[in-house]
Amino acid sequence: MRTITGAILILTAEQAFAHAHLIGFPHQIYAQSILIPSAAVIGFTGFVVLIWGFFSERKLT
Repeated sequence: MRTITGAILILTAEQAFAHAHLIGFPHQIYAQSILIPSAAVIGFTGFVVLIWGFFSERKLT
């Protein structure tokens, strides 16, 4: 479950980063000032959880 959670968080960070660059002119500065830092935090958290899941989850074999 930790591995899946980490992968979902990484995908969420990628979507937030992509949306920060797709938002148009009037709200672009505000969107980038919120979405890019949050994408970085979510992405870092996702990588930490993913690595934690790789090392701590048991194999079913």
